[in-house]
Amino acid sequence: MQKVLAKIYLKNIRRNAQAFGRLTGRPVCAVVKANAYGHGAEEVVCALEGVVSCFAVSLVSEAIAIRTAACGKDILVLTPPLCEEETLVGARNGFVLTVGDLATARRVAETAEKNRLPVRVHIKTNTGMNRYGTNVQTLGRICTHLKAHPLVRVEGVYSHIYGNTRAQAERQRERFMRMIAVCRDYYPEAIAHLGATYGAILGEKFVFDMTRIGIGLYGYLPDGARDLDEKRVRKLDLKKGMAVYATVAAKRKYVCGGAGYGKDIAKPTGERLITCRFGYADGFLRTKENGTDGSGDNANDLCMDACVRWGNAPKGERVPVMTDAAETAKKAGTISYEVLCAATRRAETEYDYE
Repeated sequence: MQKVLAKIYLKNIRRNAQAFGRLTGRPVCAVVKANAYGHGAEEVVCALEGVVSCFAVSLVSEAIAIRTAACGKDILVLTPPLCEEETLVGARNGFVLTVGDLATARRVAETAEKNRLPVRVHIKTNTGMNRYGTNVQTLGRICTHLKAHPLVRVEGVYSHIYGNTRAQAERQRERFMRMIAVCRDYYPEAIAHLGATYGAILGEKFVFDMTRIGIGLYGYLPDGARDLDEKRVRKLDLKKGMAVYATVAAKRKYVCGGAGYGKDIAKPTGERLITCRFGYADGFLRTKENGTDGSGDNANDLCMDACVRWGNAPKGERVPVMTDAAETAKKAGTISYEVLCAATRRAETEYDYE
């Protein structure tokens, strides 16, 4: 097979989850949205059996995809439902839905009453990210409305740290504390969670009742994060969850002036070239300086399905093209999250369970 090969180290992902649990002393919610950041959601969920307390995804469809693998553990859907159908699917499957505004609260309550069906929710608060979530002025109205509908079970309140400095995180934490106080006037048992990977590393006071881990689960610190507690970073000792390899599909001597797409090449005839079977259709940037391992040998911009490089290697040999998403991202001018999600776009996956 000539697909790009993604080797997924499930033992490292499991180990990283355990490390966050030890570091924070709180139950771990594993974020496995976007196919577990490209690592394979069902396989990652199975690998985390007995390690994490629940899972989080972005969409109801993603929750359905991991429902069996989750073995009864809670699945939090982070994107608020937009219609009755989404709400019904979530409720019937026992998923925990997100309510982030009054309109969604009304929709969830109406769906619950109309179908005589309990709906579990966490309330999403806006502490500065302005993506989803209610502000403190509307939170009381949401809680009042939901409280009048006993079939809606508010089990938690959460937010998300958007910045990469301690000062930003501190401001958000202060706002979140006010949100928790309002919510618990109505729902004293509601759990609170704020600290994703960045918050967990900043310190326990950003974690609250649950540690919600995304990028750290897969072996990376948040891109651009500053003010990290280096002692906590060392304790985690995160291990990478993925490496990607491409096959040498052809080899030749350079002739005729070009090498893949792009500029003419000022090289003497006879220089050695190899064609690696990966391109921008496989999730890597088209540009020659695309950050992949070995990109310094790229002869030109990538083709859709191939990359022409200077050098010599046997046909059929697999060469690494992504072993550290953070380094790839730095050179490519993006973030590790994007690299990981894209790198398995049409890859064959091989899972290492040991």
